[in-house]
Amino acid sequence: MNLPQKVCGTCGRSFAWRKKWARNWAEVVHCSDRCRGRRGRDETIELETRILALLGKRARGATICPSEVLPDDEKQEAQRMEAVRAAARRLAHGATIDIVQGGVVVHPDRARGPIRLRLR
Repeated sequence: MNLPQKVCGTCGRSFAWRKKWARNWAEVVHCSDRCRGRRGRDETIELETRILALLGKRARGATICPSEVLPDDEKQEAQRMEAVRAAARRLAHGATIDIVQGGVVVHPDRARGPIRLRLR
């Protein structure tokens, strides 16, 4: 079955149409109650801007590690790193960047473990 999909505005993961959203699918922007509760944070736009700024300073085809986006004191915080990865997933779904593992482009929803980011 080929259901319509969207990208979550918070976590950047793809999610498929569900029957409970039949009446308001056009207005659905979050994949879960958890993501809906975390919406409205300006940090997501800020992180996307930082990713693009760092990649803009690199040579064409060069990559960055998601940890380079954060200040040194925040690099060990799992929650902050997940926020950077979510911003990267949103950018990848928007065809702005690629998420790379082992030199191979991977789908944003399937990337597990260490990743690198590069401009498309």
